[in-house]
Amino acid sequence: MIGVPYADPERRRAYGRDWIRRNAEKARAAMRRWRQRHPDQHAAEGRAYYARNKKRLDLRNSAYNRANPEVVRAKWQNYRARRAAAQGSFTAKQWLELVAQYHRRCAYCGEQAILVVEHRVPLSRGGTNNINNILPACRPCNSRKHRLSDDEFRTRMRQHGRRVRPVLRMALCPKHEKHQSGDQQDGEHA
Repeated sequence: MIGVPYADPERRRAYGRDWIRRNAEKARAAMRRWRQRHPDQHAAEGRAYYARNKKRLDLRNSAYNRANPEVVRAKWQNYRARRAAAQGSFTAKQWLELVAQYHRRCAYCGEQAILVVEHRVPLSRGGTNNINNILPACRPCNSRKHRLSDDEFRTRMRQHGRRVRPVLRMALCPKHEKHQSGDQQDGEHA
């Protein structure tokens, strides 16, 4: 074999592993190119690996999901938005920062409960999945709001004599302020 440093397969594999460790970036780029050129083969290998290791992978994934519910929530909402052809996405980190800004309380009633992602303008009414269209809400408020916008729901809550938490408006950084649209009222920033 021309260009192969060792005839023995074990020594050749050891050499290859060592080369990958020393040239990690080159190896990643080569694998990326291979996956782009062979998408069907890559997908088949992934399915075969999953079939061989299903039980172990399922256990690992379920443990990860239990340990990181915020990541799972963000992934699910982003998937749901893509299915609805909505623009935008948000990360688990952005979601956790938003929940912290609301002091781990519902944006509508102020109760401290398990919080879910609530869209100010629902996806079904053309809302985006950007973090500036997201609020943390308890499940009862999320269910009651249904397809109403943020303002419509707050108005309905007041009409029914329910306590309504004041709207929390966050200031935008000057760089992004001019790109904001739709959510500004009387000089306040969403």
